[in-house]
Amino acid sequence: LSFNMNRHIVKYVNISNKLLSNRLYNYKCRLLSSQIASNTNIVNHGHSTGRPMLRVLDVLIMKENRKFIIPFGYTIIQAIDFIVINKLSSCLVANENGELAGIFTARDLLKFIQSFLSKNSIHKSYNEALDKPITDVMTKREKLVYCSPNDSVKHCREIMSQLKIRNLPVLDNNEAIGIINIKDLADSAFSLIDIGGKKGFIHNVTGRKGVPIGTKASLSSNIQSVQQNRRQNINLKVDLGAFALPHPYKTYDNVSSSRRDYGAMDLCDDMSLCEDAHFVMRVQRSSDLPSQVYFGVADGVGSWRQYGVDPRKFSHSLINYAKQVIESDSQQRMLLGEDGGLGLADSSLAPIHPLDVVMDAWNLSVGAKITGSSTICIATIDKQLNQLSYANIGDCGLMVVRHIDSDIAGYMRERQIPRHLRKGDLRIAYLSQQQLRSFNLPYQLGFSDIEEYEPSFETPNDSDTASIPILPGDVIVLATDGLYDNIDLDEIVDIISEWESKYYSSTDSIYKPDSRGEEATNSLAKRLVEQARLYSIDKNRDSPFAQLAKENDIMWGGGMPDDTTVIVARVFNVDG
Repeated sequence: LSFNMNRHIVKYVNISNKLLSNRLYNYKCRLLSSQIASNTNIVNHGHSTGRPMLRVLDVLIMKENRKFIIPFGYTIIQAIDFIVINKLSSCLVANENGELAGIFTARDLLKFIQSFLSKNSIHKSYNEALDKPITDVMTKREKLVYCSPNDSVKHCREIMSQLKIRNLPVLDNNEAIGIINIKDLADSAFSLIDIGGKKGFIHNVTGRKGVPIGTKASLSSNIQSVQQNRRQNINLKVDLGAFALPHPYKTYDNVSSSRRDYGAMDLCDDMSLCEDAHFVMRVQRSSDLPSQVYFGVADGVGSWRQYGVDPRKFSHSLINYAKQVIESDSQQRMLLGEDGGLGLADSSLAPIHPLDVVMDAWNLSVGAKITGSSTICIATIDKQLNQLSYANIGDCGLMVVRHIDSDIAGYMRERQIPRHLRKGDLRIAYLSQQQLRSFNLPYQLGFSDIEEYEPSFETPNDSDTASIPILPGDVIVLATDGLYDNIDLDEIVDIISEWESKYYSSTDSIYKPDSRGEEATNSLAKRLVEQARLYSIDKNRDSPFAQLAKENDIMWGGGMPDDTTVIVARVFNVDG
């Protein structure tokens, strides 16, 4: 029965691939003429560019028509054969009803191989593993991000860059008509003259093919020399501060949506009711290495109240377990580096990465069967590398604010306001990605043992991670969505600028140690949280949350009352 069913599915998919090829060809012909007419003069931000805007349809037209759909019943090895034979980097998977079920990519295959080697290196053979159904390893439909034929190539590049993906299904009228990948978008930027013919080959390839004999590839020595140079040049230190407030209209029994429902009581300031959790800690890796700084926030999902679940439990357990993981890792590294130990406390044992902290804390929370869910962001500052690294799940956010001369390229500096009207040189040097399934529905880690609730949570593998070089004078803000939903990014920068003017009178003092230390950073964290709360209960001012709601056709005015937590880190040079 299984064989016959698979045979019919294969037959159906083959027919579907042919029909899709014909349909795509007709679709191309139908829109090409209209695009030639309409795209001769594209208007971009109010200015005529005089050149066509390249769209996904144009990329599909340039691609060779290949099969790109496999049936639900394919095994992993069959899917690999399909991709190799058709020279693809990915393929879509159709279920027995001919509906899109997911996508199988090279990244899915590598994850499968890595998982197989780590768990079944001796017990199972590759042949047995590759006979598993493709549905076990593919990326499910629910997690797919797609584009349309009329999307611009630039927009698709932004999506791929933001989500760190390489393949986008192309959907039109609820039907998949193709796949574009990062190579397609790269190829679309070149003309045939650039990459075709003898001239293009000589210009681009000749003289570059074949690495010269004797080229060194000693990665470790290069990194060590860079680390040594950095330690000699800059000796960074960090002052940390944190502040938090619960939802302004929260009581022991309820959370009100407005002041009218809440009553005439003072706004809530009982931190035992806060669903946010946070930590700030310094750990010593070894006696001869600088301490490692870790800090993180987690935001419990309040909708668990309708199931009789305390939303605080999961977020607080994540943070508590995260601290335990970091402390345990630090103790193990200290033991390994002590006299009589293994002597591995140097750079051969890098500090535990925030992603590993999130992974271990999540495993411990799920293992303890704590019902609930939470967003989380954990960051660390490695003073040996002068680098900030983080892992984020959901809509918590991290930003790095830096003094940047407007003549320096490569930063998010203000370009619209004339230079003589700008307030200062403080700019956003980095802003983390906030992950949402849809409006006001963030990615979240969680666990549920409630029968009537079907859980659909992310895992730490879905984290947004990055590492950013830091410099003296940088101000790092890590916060829950209560801050970013109520204060514009530009106003956050203005508040930091005012804070600097108060605590650091001269420009040079921004980069140097200060006797007030964490008193200053605590005051900035408190200022940001209190301003966010003030805006959250203001009905006469549209917050960033309200503006985004209206863009998604949701009527919302004023602020967004919520628990709010802010951690501030000020980076300075110990040597001045």
